[in-house]
Amino acid sequence: MEIRLANGDILFREPVPEGWSFTSRIIHSLERTPVEDEYRVVCGRIWQWQERFRSNNAGLPTVAPSNGRFLSSSAWFVLQGGRNRWQHLEYRVGTSSLGRNVVTLQGYGAVALFERLAGERIRFKPSSMALGAISPVLNLLDFR
Repeated sequence: MEIRLANGDILFREPVPEGWSFTSRIIHSLERTPVEDEYRVVCGRIWQWQERFRSNNAGLPTVAPSNGRFLSSSAWFVLQGGRNRWQHLEYRVGTSSLGRNVVTLQGYGAVALFERLAGERIRFKPSSMALGAISPVLNLLDFR
C-alpha cells in the first residue's frame, strides 16, 4: 500500500496483507457529527467496506445500497457493502474547522491529518510487487 501527496511525496509505503483495512473519519460539515468510512484492500483494489454515521440528515444516506444493507443502532447508522471499489482513492484533507480528518491504518494507529496536512490531497493506492522490491517508507508522518 502506498499513500502519496499530490506532489508525489510518499507518506507511507508498506506491504500489507489481503483484507488489510484503513478507516477515515471526518466531522460532517453540516451535521457536525462523525462519519467513518472503513476500507479494505482486496485483490489489488480499495473496497469501501462500510460507512458509519450518527445522523442521516443533510446528504447522508438513508437507504441500503444495492448489494448492501442499512443497519441502525443507538450509536450509529451503518451502511455495509454496496461494492464500491477503486484502483486508487483520492482523498482531500480538511482543516480544524472543516473536516477534521483522521486516518487509522490497521497495525499503525491513527493520524490527525488535518493537523499536519490541512488542505492537501493524498492518494491511497494498493500495488502488487515482490516483497524484496518494497522499501518501506514511514518518514513524513509517524503511523506507528
